[in-house]
Amino acid sequence: MTLVWFTLGAAGAALAGALLGGPLWLLLAALLGLGAWALLRQKDRGGVLRAILLGAAVSLVWLAVYGAVFHAPADRLAGRTVRLEAVVTDWPEATPYGARVPVKAGEEGGRKVKAVYYGTDDLLDLSPGDKLASVAYCAAADSIRGRESFYYVSRGILLRCRGYGAVTVTQREGFPLRYGVAYLSKSTRDLIDRLYPPEQAAFLRALLTGDKSGLSDVDQHNFNRVGLGHVVVISGLHVSFLVGFLSLFLKPGRKGTFPVMAAALVCFCIFTGSAPGTVRAVILNGLALLAPAVRREYNTYAGLAAALLLLLAANPWSIVNAGLQFSFLSTLGILAFSGRWTRAWTGKVPKKARRFAQPIFGVAAVSLAAMVLTVPLSALYFGRFSLIAPLSNLLTSWAVGLAFLGGLVSVLLGAVLFPLGHGLALLVGLPVRFFLGTAGVLSRVPLAAVTLSSGYYLLWMVFVYLLLALWLFVPAEGKRPVLPLCAGAVTLCLAVLLTAGTVRRAEMTLTALDVGQGQSVALCAGSSAVLIDCGGTLSPGDTAAAYFQSIGRRSIDLLVLTHFHEDHAGGVPELLARLDVGGIAVPDVDEDSVIRREIEAIALEKDIPIYYITRESAVDLDKGQLTLLPPVQAEGDSNEQCLSVLCSAGAWDALLTGDMPIEGEEQLLAQYDLPDLELFVAGHHGSKYATGKALLEALAPETVLISVGYNSYGHPAPETLDRLAEAGAAVYRTDQLGDLTVYAHPKEAT
Repeated sequence: MTLVWFTLGAAGAALAGALLGGPLWLLLAALLGLGAWALLRQKDRGGVLRAILLGAAVSLVWLAVYGAVFHAPADRLAGRTVRLEAVVTDWPEATPYGARVPVKAGEEGGRKVKAVYYGTDDLLDLSPGDKLASVAYCAAADSIRGRESFYYVSRGILLRCRGYGAVTVTQREGFPLRYGVAYLSKSTRDLIDRLYPPEQAAFLRALLTGDKSGLSDVDQHNFNRVGLGHVVVISGLHVSFLVGFLSLFLKPGRKGTFPVMAAALVCFCIFTGSAPGTVRAVILNGLALLAPAVRREYNTYAGLAAALLLLLAANPWSIVNAGLQFSFLSTLGILAFSGRWTRAWTGKVPKKARRFAQPIFGVAAVSLAAMVLTVPLSALYFGRFSLIAPLSNLLTSWAVGLAFLGGLVSVLLGAVLFPLGHGLALLVGLPVRFFLGTAGVLSRVPLAAVTLSSGYYLLWMVFVYLLLALWLFVPAEGKRPVLPLCAGAVTLCLAVLLTAGTVRRAEMTLTALDVGQGQSVALCAGSSAVLIDCGGTLSPGDTAAAYFQSIGRRSIDLLVLTHFHEDHAGGVPELLARLDVGGIAVPDVDEDSVIRREIEAIALEKDIPIYYITRESAVDLDKGQLTLLPPVQAEGDSNEQCLSVLCSAGAWDALLTGDMPIEGEEQLLAQYDLPDLELFVAGHHGSKYATGKALLEALAPETVLISVGYNSYGHPAPETLDRLAEAGAAVYRTDQLGDLTVYAHPKEAT
């Protein structure tokens, strides 16, 4: 167990060091740790503590050394525009603005580091092994959309390079063996695309190769919502399937079998990108296969520790990788709880039925055990976690296994004789369709996932973990899980009722959802529910659907779109896939808009009425009223021809104007007799060209919400913020505070 405690210290220190940073701090902390270790060793005391301290000290020293050796070349380039030379290391990917190319890059004659190069879509024709040179601006890869992120650094990618001007490309000579795996992976993906229909091919590419680029946003969000996201992230599940498949032909433990199976596992790991979860699973399975071959007892906890140490040795910053954290904590939970839970549950079943009950209980126990330590991570990273995961895993586990093994065999057959592979693909498509369909159906269930923006759900989660801790660690004879399970279920129901009741008690509730650079405002008034706009850079359709489902709804009465721009309507297709919508109100403008045509097509398919607002229209709600005002400008772009929405609950009023410019606001004031406002949602995300002085003086809003995210437009503009300060309005921003909720009451507004 010494290795386990050493690894615990190393992982904890690496996490603290990566988050807090500073080489001097790292070395000082390492020296203090070594001093404490030496003192305890001299007194021959604290064996466990000594192992933890030694692991922490070694980890901190390695973190400092690794940063000095490997990060320093990137640090010298960060923030500079240089003449860059790069070698393409993997296949380029398309982005909305061109191409993203994985490279090793640096100045001429300087050390090359892993980087991502952004350029025009001409670069999509590049292949691994090609070289490129251009002028490029280099930035540290420690942020995404303006927010600090370890996504790239934890994967060893240290720079983001933006190319400018002409790019000189030198094509590879011959076949680059160094990048042979990348070519094999692409050939496999291309073959899958030939064997299967598009939706099935996208799923199998993710399942077999780890390439999720073909999956739709709807499917990925469905998987995450119902706790099936791990299926399309190459990890221990896939390695276990592969070991099972190999065991059909190679008997584990037999002499000469281990090298063959180990080689197959290593090749699979490299082929799928060597993600932390895959490396962990390969090491664990490799050690489990090796133990009987060398007649040694295998300790799974020691194997898990060895896998983590190997990953930290390769890149100590990998400890901040969310995938690594989920992988190791879920595995630790499975090792600690799944076996005992399966035995306990199976023991309650009559002996004749145990043979059939054990697989079912086993899947449920593994799913629950994996959640024990990962739910807090889901809450931290995503602000929610899946309640329906045990059920979804139980229903689909057989389909995943058949899809993986069948897909693997179909690819092997298709590579040799395409018709054979294609014939098998027709059968493999059945479990794939079942998996996709089940994920889609379950994702529409209210409370399939719990959103922790509601304080009641957060309190419930804390309560459940306190119950679990008491049940696990407080000694008592004859402990039964029935009481804590019932307590958890009852308090969950209470959290649901309190969350829904808080919304329903208010005369009207408006929530500006954090959708990044965009706008999506949820409105509840008694039993009525409306969404005003659904666009942004942070999964707006999924975010809006999750909000309504978290308060127990699977439908909304009306969707209002102020205009057809991506940042206000781009999430509508996913929203319509997840929720039932009673009707859609839109301005009758932009007839050639791609987004408008897509929304109209989906609405026609789902028989959702569309109301084109060409005159002032009133919508009665259970509590309160909406007034939809048509565009006040006859000409101009979509921003200048926005709908306006006045939300009223008694004497309480809120106004949304979409991206309407100041000129439009002045015409709006001239054409309509608008009341003083308790709430105004700032126009055009706080642009200096909206939320003008005339509107603020005429309507005197008490509170202003700005729906905004990371952008290159300068939103919210200093001029706008100055005008709001001069008007005396209280200002709140989604980019700073997340979801913003305002409650309207008959006699007061808070």
